[in-house]
Amino acid sequence: MRARWWIIGLLLLLLAGCARFPETGQAVSKRLVVQFRVAGQIRPDYYYFILIDNDSDPLGVSGPVPPIAPPWGGNGFATGSFQYFVEHHSALPFNGFVVYRVLDPDRLQVFQPLGAPLEASVSADGKSLRVVVDFGSIARDGQDPADIRVLQINIIATDRTPKDPTDTSLKMWDALGDSRQFPNSYLTIQTDADRILRNADTGMEPEGDVVNGNDPDLDIVDWQIEVRS
Repeated sequence: MRARWWIIGLLLLLLAGCARFPETGQAVSKRLVVQFRVAGQIRPDYYYFILIDNDSDPLGVSGPVPPIAPPWGGNGFATGSFQYFVEHHSALPFNGFVVYRVLDPDRLQVFQPLGAPLEASVSADGKSLRVVVDFGSIARDGQDPADIRVLQINIIATDRTPKDPTDTSLKMWDALGDSRQFPNSYLTIQTDADRILRNADTGMEPEGDVVNGNDPDLDIVDWQIEVRS
């Protein structure tokens, strides 16, 4: 376990000296723009995740979801189905934003850091987070980015990411939808054409639904997802 995370840490150090993904000079494919706002502030010591499931599932049968009880999914932040994610935390390089690829989709515990998103920022008022990734960075092996037609997406905010399977202590978290009533919610978005999907279009995101607490810095209250050519 320690060796695995040491290897990931070493890869992050190596990537810190590289250009953001994809490298300058490469053609940029269609882009995914995800932004969300919390009731409080984006805290640098908390963990914020954008999870992406690219398994060509037009019906959204499976997707990324938060673990709702110990052992917290084995990775401390997500379970279900996903192949890529963006993490924001102050300890990470690239100003705290890294794109990861899942190397063990059955266990969701081994991740390859790919580098920085095309764009990533926290708003001036500290309440919103915005990330842009290109489809080339979330394509499966051998998949043309232009062939990505549908994605399942979730956003998860949590105060900690316990990986010890014997850790039975609670943690606070929020995700898309009413986390206290419907913790397995996620979005299915068609990506065959440019579009914008907003929380206002779905009405799925309530305020005050942080699980195991009421921390406004974890309370996702608004979001927007855009597919852009």
